[in-house]
Amino acid sequence: MNTANHAAFADLSRPLLSPLPFAERERLAGAWRMASQDIADDIRFIRQYLKVIAEKDERLSTGTLVHGRAYVEACAAWLPEMVARYLRNLRLISECECAMLAAGVRFARSSDAW
Repeated sequence: MNTANHAAFADLSRPLLSPLPFAERERLAGAWRMASQDIADDIRFIRQYLKVIAEKDERLSTGTLVHGRAYVEACAAWLPEMVARYLRNLRLISECECAMLAAGVRFARSSDAW
């Protein structure tokens, strides 16, 4: 096991000294985990929508558009919704981390520690 992983798991083996009840700690940790996973999807979709919009006039060698007009329009409509969702998830992650820090609940600060 590399040093970063060993340190992360060693920290997790210590008892948590938190004034929050177990159910509240679990709720916070669950919300943080879900928002962290959802934000990765948000970024992926935002990148895809931006790529489709940027390629709206590109054509294949046959002269056919790479993306249909309806799909480009749909991506342009979905983009603001996805950005809003991304920002909500980002806010939720920040609020959960602040609450967990204040309560003394440990959480991974880097994907290297997962």
